[in-house]
This record gives sequence, structure tokens and C-alpha cells, in this order.
Amino acid sequence: MRTFLAVLCFCLAAGAWAQQVPDGGVADPDAGVPTGVLTKPPELLRQVEAPYPPEAAAQQLEGTVVMFIDISETGAVTNVEITQPAGHGFDEAAVEAVKQFEFSPAEVDNVPSPVRIQYAYQFVFRPVAPPTDADGGTVEPEAPVNFSGQALERGTRKPLNGAEVVLPELDRSTVADSEGRFSFRGVPLGTHEVLVVQGGYDRFKTRETVSEGRETRATYYVQKRIFSPFETVVRSDRERKEVTSTTLQVAEVQRVPGTQGDTLKVVQNLPGVARPAFNGGALVIRGTSPQESGVFLDGQRIPLLFHFGGLTSVYNSELLESLDYLPGNFSSYYGDITGGVINVNSREPKMDRIHGTVGVSLIESNAVIEGPITDTLGFAIGGRRSYIDIVLGVIPEGDDGPSLQVAPRYYDAQLKLVWKPISRHTFTLQGITSRDRLGLVFDRPSDNDPSVNGNLDVTTGFNQLRLRHQYRGERLTLDTHALVGNTLVEFEIGERNLRIASTDLNLRATAEYALVEPFTLAGGVDVTSSFANVKARIQRPPREGEPPSPLITEDLLDTDGDFLQYFPSLWIEGRWRPFKGLLVVPGVRYEGYVFTDQKKVKRTLNPRLAVRYALTDTLTLKGGAGVYHGPPVQDEPSLAFGNPDLSAKRSLQYGVGAEWQPVQEWFVSGEVFYNDLDNLISRSDALVERDGELVPERLKNGGIGRVYGFELLVRRALTERLFGWIAYTLSKSERRDAPGANWRLFDNDQTHVLTAIASYKLPKGWEVGARFRFASGNPTTPVVGSVRDDGTDVFLPLFAGVNSRRLPSFNQLDVRVDKIFVFDKWTLDLYLDLTNVYNNAAVEGIAYNYNYTQSAYFEGLPILPVIGAKGSF
Repeated sequence: MRTFLAVLCFCLAAGAWAQQVPDGGVADPDAGVPTGVLTKPPELLRQVEAPYPPEAAAQQLEGTVVMFIDISETGAVTNVEITQPAGHGFDEAAVEAVKQFEFSPAEVDNVPSPVRIQYAYQFVFRPVAPPTDADGGTVEPEAPVNFSGQALERGTRKPLNGAEVVLPELDRSTVADSEGRFSFRGVPLGTHEVLVVQGGYDRFKTRETVSEGRETRATYYVQKRIFSPFETVVRSDRERKEVTSTTLQVAEVQRVPGTQGDTLKVVQNLPGVARPAFNGGALVIRGTSPQESGVFLDGQRIPLLFHFGGLTSVYNSELLESLDYLPGNFSSYYGDITGGVINVNSREPKMDRIHGTVGVSLIESNAVIEGPITDTLGFAIGGRRSYIDIVLGVIPEGDDGPSLQVAPRYYDAQLKLVWKPISRHTFTLQGITSRDRLGLVFDRPSDNDPSVNGNLDVTTGFNQLRLRHQYRGERLTLDTHALVGNTLVEFEIGERNLRIASTDLNLRATAEYALVEPFTLAGGVDVTSSFANVKARIQRPPREGEPPSPLITEDLLDTDGDFLQYFPSLWIEGRWRPFKGLLVVPGVRYEGYVFTDQKKVKRTLNPRLAVRYALTDTLTLKGGAGVYHGPPVQDEPSLAFGNPDLSAKRSLQYGVGAEWQPVQEWFVSGEVFYNDLDNLISRSDALVERDGELVPERLKNGGIGRVYGFELLVRRALTERLFGWIAYTLSKSERRDAPGANWRLFDNDQTHVLTAIASYKLPKGWEVGARFRFASGNPTTPVVGSVRDDGTDVFLPLFAGVNSRRLPSFNQLDVRVDKIFVFDKWTLDLYLDLTNVYNNAAVEGIAYNYNYTQSAYFEGLPILPVIGAKGSF
């Protein structure tokens, strides 16, 4: 007898970079580019059984042929590539059979798309059944079903579609359906051996007893050989429209060493991103300050990305689908940014059954539960709470230095409802909340600055409610996303205080239409607004490049009033494919900037162009140029602290590069970039006339800058066992604060940044990973002397040239080990995430004594082990 076994391994890592729709398609506006996420897997509609090779049958041999199958957007098999041959004629027989299979088309971003799947065809030998009586006889009536069951993946309870259930002693078999269900009729009474076989899984063997007058029902949990809690990899042939774009799937990044499973912290390991101080959460992209880059959740801004500057992100990674990273030259979809873009894509709730995840570590606990409410309505709820305050509460306080009054604590929560009343419409309601609190008591004033005393109390948080509607037609796509929320920032130390409480209202509406086969038109409206009440009694905040001085020498500025920020934008772009392999994306974006105290509304026009050309099947050339503006931020356009007549900062961005993908699993990208900056905001000591009187100008658009360099990414996509990448950046970022002034380095300039990451799945649920990082030290402004201020009785530092010295370089090795225990209905992941394995504490700055005659480096955290556990069902 002959049989076969098929398994579809949809591995998520192959679509790990953002790709664009094929001719005539439309893109997902969540990130301005399609995400390459599988929204509907292909289903096997017609299968053909391969003939058992005579040579193998004669020797009673068995074998498994593992292959890649390319499936077109119509569901036809276009190519079969064997990756693990079995010999003895099995390979040829399996290929001929698979070429005749028919599938329903796969959908990527809800659009029929070509994909590549991994398929295992298993031959199980059974003796040929004796021939039937040639003389003919009465046909026995069909026997009733007396043995049935369901085959599920152990740990995840995922149905094993196509698993073969065999009764070898009776020479009978059947194949499980899409729900993993199987049945047999007329099984003889007694105890029989049962075998469940599926490519990529251990053979499951048991015995079942069939009794008179009853149906035996069983559920089998079959162990995967290399277990992963994630669905796998889907590969789409879509093109990308951005000059440089990297998309990470959650399956790739939740176990990167040193990140404690936080998806957003993995961005810091990509090309163009500098290492932040203290390994915090700041995103320093291509030398710019974190405020110049934008962080989005499903295309809408999120005000705070991390708790306490980098401990963990404010959105639960368990609810994320993927993350898009655009370091520059991005499309007209994004605006009000001169740095880079991070767009986080949340996923829809799972609809097959109720799922849950509970995680516990030394600093926090989190939980997620999700599932269907009805056939068309699903929900997901997530929450997290730290207990650093409890842990620190049992640690004795020292005699010197500040003491903890309110230990650091934070929480966040997410709620998402997704309703699909009809196939082309999706409604999403999402709520997000986050809050942080930190309190310190200073037992005595600082020697360097007596004004630093009393209590320090910091509170930050935000709440958002988002409503979204998406329509996906054959040619037209509409996406409307409204947001209402509030943000709170409170700071108090001694007599200084700051409180910003704002109401945020945002609207984004996007439309895309495939006019003709080679041309798609896209455009939309993007409005962000903030109505804030600001109360402050503080010194003027330091500017970029300004070294810290004793605050006691600065005058306190007071303000108490309402403040408006309103940024309306319109954008349009075309996606034109004049011939095969060439994609041209011209676009333009209009932006307006409205502030409370300004006399005249500021407006900018931002033309952009991106070009991609597939020189061969494996090599793509890319390039782009564009104009980008960023409005003044925070206090800059206010009467109290800055200049309401400030204009937007401008960045002219250029980039050229190439991408090489010799095989599906490997991807290499290199790019040279140059950013020309002007209208940068700098200090001004001039007086200007305002409302008939001379007042300090304080700030002006007097600076220029330039950022240039090279970025390289070598990436191994997620396969069954291995993934990783090497990222290298060579760059220089410098600015001139006024005409005739000397060029100096930006605060965040790092000449060399190298990151190497690898993770490997071992048998028996083990997984190991490592991350090595090297970065040039940050620039710093050294103190060359001091003078005593008689009025305050403190010493004032005398500085050398701004950022004329560089701190020592940084290097660090992080290691993570996971052990996954797989039970029938749930899994348990125990992990050790070891940061800074060889205890090489990073130099984060220079500390001075009270009169600046002595100095020493102050360092970051030493070796840090984080132990945690995560259970999922």
C-alpha cells in the first residue's frame, strides 16, 4: 500500500521585510507600505496520491521528502524544490504528485499573493491488502463509525491538517481534516495500535480499545520536533516602495538577548540606530535626537514609547504582529519628522478559541487573554504591572545620597475589539492606558548645586481611545482612523515644577485606488492636535550641545496657561511601474503648523521621490530624495520659554543603495545616505520687537547640519531553527549653530555601531541566542577649569569646545537561554536573559566634584541576569 503526509509550515520570518503589492494591488496603509503579513493561508483543495516506488516497496522502505512549493496568486503550483531528499524513487514520485495539487490562493495583507510553503510528503509502507473476490458477491453495508478523534499540536492545540492516522495492524489509514478530525468505520473489536504521523512532528504511538456498541473517541497531542509557539514563515514576492525599510515579525524578536522579549527594544539593533545612554529606550536614528523621529502604533502617533525611559515598552509585545523601521527617505504617508519612523502593527485577536498568556519576571508581571465573542467579533485584553517598588522596599537604604520615597512603578493595559460584519469591512476599537511614577527624597543639598534638594516626584502617563474602519475592495482601499486621548507629564523637585496636561485629537484618512494595471494612486488627510494646560516654574531647558551647568545660576521662568498645537497635513503619491522590474514612487506632502502665540501660520511643501529597479531576480537597486520638515517641539514656540515665530526645521535627504537576495533565507542590504539640515533651532541673545516692546528672542532658526554615512544589513530569515542578522553603521553627524561658527558633533553622534544577533532552536525545547554590540562613545564637552560664583557660593565650570571629546567605546555581550516545556494543552517558557555577560560596564558620562578639580567616569549597569517565565494556552 502507499500513502502520503503533508504539512504546511507557514514560517513568519521570510516576510520579514516590508514588500509592496503586485501590479494592480493595493497596500495596507498601516505603515505606508504593506507589511507582508499572512492574513489567509493557502488551503489544499485537490491532492494527488503519489505511487509508491517499486524499489522502495520491494525493500519495505519508508521515507519523507521535504520540499519548498511555490504557489501562485491563483493557487496553482508553479515550482517544487526539494530541500531534504529521501532517495529510492521517493523524490520523483512526490514531486510529480505535488505538481498536480491545487490550492486556494493565499492572501498577504488580505490580497491574493504568491507564497512559498514548506511541505513534507511522507511515505509509510504497509503490505498490499489481499485482492477482493473476483467472482463477485453481495456488497456489505457500510459499517458505522466506531473509532474517531482529533489530532492536535501538543502545547498549542493547533489542528494537524493532513496528519495521517494509521492502524498498522489492520492496514488501514485516514487523513485528518482542517480541524484535525478523523474517523474509522467498522474497526474490529479489541485493542489496536494507533500511529499518527506528520512531517516535522515526532511519531505518536498509542493503543486504543474498541468495544461492542460504542464509539471510541480520542484526542491526540502530537509533539513538534522543533517547537515554536509562533506560526511560521510566509514569503511574498511583493516589491517594496520605500528606499530602506525593515520589517520584523514578532516571531523573530521576542527572544533577542538583552531585550527581555520586548519587541520595540529590538529596533535599537538595526542599521542607522545609535546605542542610547544607559541602554535606555531613546531612539537615535541617523544621528538625530529622539524627538526628531516618530513612533506610531497602526499609523497613529503614540506619545510615550517606554516606561521610565527604557525598562519596557508601553504596549504588550504579545499583541503585536510586526514592526516597520524606516530610517529615512520614507514616503509621503509620514510627515512632521526629520529623523526616522517606527511603526508598530498590532495584530487581530485569535478567533479559533480562547487563548491566554501569563508572564512573570523579577521586575513585572503581564497577562493577555483573547478570543472570539461571536463569529464576527473578537477581543484581546492585555495588562502589565511592575513590582520594582516591592523589591526595592526590602533593600536597606544607605546613609548617603537620595532615598526612595515612592519607588519606580508602572502599569499599562490594552483592549482591542475587532468586528468584521461583512468580508470587505473591518471595524476596530482600541483602548490604551499607561502610567509611571517615581519619587526620591534628597537628605541634603547637592555640593555642586544647593538648589537640588527636597523631594523629586515624576509622573507620566497617557490614555488613548482609537476607532478605525477599513474597506478593502478589488481596486479601492479606504482606511479611516480617529483618536482621542490625554497625556500627563508632571515633574517636581524643590521649588521647581512642571505640569503638562493635554487633550489629544488625531485623524488619519487614507485612500488608495488602482487606476490602471501599472499605476496606483494614494493619498490622504493627516491631522494631529493637542490642547494643553501648562504650569511651570523651571529654568530654560538645555539645548542640543549645551553641557549641564548648576541650575542655581539660571533664572526661574513662570508660566500658567493653555497651549495649542495643530498640525494639518495633506499628501498624495503615485506608484508607477512603467515596465517589469522598475517602480517609481513620486509624492508630495503639504504640512501646516499652528501654535497659540504665533503671529503667522507656518506652511511647508515636501516633494519626495523613490525609485527601485530589479536588475536581476536577486539584485535590486534603490534610491531616493525628498524634503522633510519637523515643527518646533515642546517649549520652543512659546512666549514663556522660546520664540512663537520659529519656523520648521528642514532636512533634505538623499540615499542610494542595493539589495541582494541570493536565496529566500538570506538578505543583504547596503545604502549610502546624506541628510542636509537647515533651519535648526539654536540659542539667541538678540532682542526683537514684539507688541511694541523689545523682548528676548531666546531661540532662532540659525543652525545648519549634515549627517552622512553607510548602513549594512546581512540577515538570515527565520527558519525552523535559525535566525539572526548583522547590522553595521558608519556615520558622522555634525552641526553649526550660527553663521561663521565652527562645525561640531551632534550629542548623539556615534562613528561606528555594530550589532550581531543569532538565535538557534535546539531539540527538546531548548533555544539559545547571543547578541554582541560595539559602538563608539558619545561626544562630551570636557571641563577645563572653574570659577567661584560669589552670589551663589558654587563653582561654575569652564568648558572646552562643545563635544570636543569622545567617551570610551562601548562593547557588550548578551546571552539568552530558553527552555520550553510542552504540555498537552499549554506551554511553559523558562528563560534566563543575561545582559553584559563579561561585566564590561559602559561609560555613560563624566562626574566632577564640587569645584571641578577631580573627575571620574560614571558607568552603567554591570552584569544583569533577568529570570522569567511565560505560560501560554
